[in-house]
Amino acid sequence: MGSRQKAGDGSVRLPELSRRAVLAGASAAAFGAAKPGEAAALTSIAAPVFSDEGARRCANWLALNAKIERLQSRWARLESWLVREHAWLQISPVEQQALPWAKELSDIDGCLDVLFEQREALLQSISVTGSISLDSVVAKLAVVERLIWREEHPEVHALVTGARRDLVALSRSHPPAVAAREPHAL
Repeated sequence: MGSRQKAGDGSVRLPELSRRAVLAGASAAAFGAAKPGEAAALTSIAAPVFSDEGARRCANWLALNAKIERLQSRWARLESWLVREHAWLQISPVEQQALPWAKELSDIDGCLDVLFEQREALLQSISVTGSISLDSVVAKLAVVERLIWREEHPEVHALVTGARRDLVALSRSHPPAVAAREPHAL
């Protein structure tokens, strides 16, 4: 705990941010910055029943990612409350562990570690899975949309988001069809 920086005369300390708090804050900021219509569009992509394995893997990845974001938000809310109500950053690790809420933080941490591994494995399997339908392409773009941070790459994020929306609109105006496997049929 001694690694925190002192401000001014040393009587005020800047809060030390945990890795989970930073991740949760980033997730919350990204989610909070989304327009209501965009948030609805993000959640609607996981709702349909997908027609192929690639699309199902994407839907599973999106569901895991949403669960991770919920856990990160819970972590951030709980840690913020502990900082405010119990001087969490000023007490020793032994005193922290004595508080009943430390178990929940530890449980969330353990869950997140497992979910991060599962999400990474799914992402690797998605990258090698071909798309045999428009649903699968749209689902892959939804995954890419979540992987690109809007704040760091606004133009790329906007391109991916727009392409996904365009494909969704195109799929609604035409009857669903499985993409042809032969290049001459395209």
